[in-house]
Amino acid sequence: MDRQLVAKATHSITLRQKVGTAQNLYLGDALIRGLGAGVPFVQTATIQRPAVLQTMNIDSTDGQGDITDITVSGLSLFVSDQSACLAAFQSNSFGAKQRSIGCSISNNQTVVVQGSLVAGGNVGMSVGLDPIKAEDVKSPAAQATSYDFIFGCGTTAVPPIAAGVPGTATLIATSTRPCTLGQLILANHSAIPDDDLVVDSVRVAGLQMLAGATATQQIPLAALNNRSSDIACLRLSYPIESNARVEIQIRNFNAAAAQVSGAILIEPWK
Repeated sequence: MDRQLVAKATHSITLRQKVGTAQNLYLGDALIRGLGAGVPFVQTATIQRPAVLQTMNIDSTDGQGDITDITVSGLSLFVSDQSACLAAFQSNSFGAKQRSIGCSISNNQTVVVQGSLVAGGNVGMSVGLDPIKAEDVKSPAAQATSYDFIFGCGTTAVPPIAAGVPGTATLIATSTRPCTLGQLILANHSAIPDDDLVVDSVRVAGLQMLAGATATQQIPLAALNNRSSDIACLRLSYPIESNARVEIQIRNFNAAAAQVSGAILIEPWK
């Protein structure tokens, strides 16, 4: 399901409605420059016109980082107990419509992004907007499912291959409220090539999402990164309840350790 189209339909937004009105384009905050490696950052964008928040973009020097929380008017958009890879929000990644937040907000309300960069550098954020009338802004309760935006899978170090045995690690995250898991994105936060990393298990609430025979299937990590254009097959489309676990097992065939992070964008339905 297209989050962007759902948001437009929910707020009765049409092209005709937008013609001749003050256009909102983007909401953003000042670029943060020269951030140190692993140093937490906070960006706060305060809107001055009523609008529907659409595509979330977070861009950094090398795209390697983790987002620990995103809030709209003080309410978190995260539905898990772990961080999400910054790569899931990069403006040059595929699936921009799936990054649509879909919440409407009024003047002087805020969007806050918190996170850190693996190697440091610059970071900035922007949110695409659809202008609406003040009376069309909905309360948080009336658009509660739009606040189910991102399931962070966390980050993990994957040991190097040793004595011919690949290093193995597992991303583990637990849901904090019911939602429907959508597009899965994994990010390689190390210098080793993507083709030395494979995914051999994706379990959601104990159910294996990969279709191959156990212990023989290996999916290249690149198939699950933010540059993959196979958006339809990246989508889990699987509903979960609170306290459900997502476990993603990764193997490393390189002689150096890797760091991998992940996130799952949420489908816009209950």
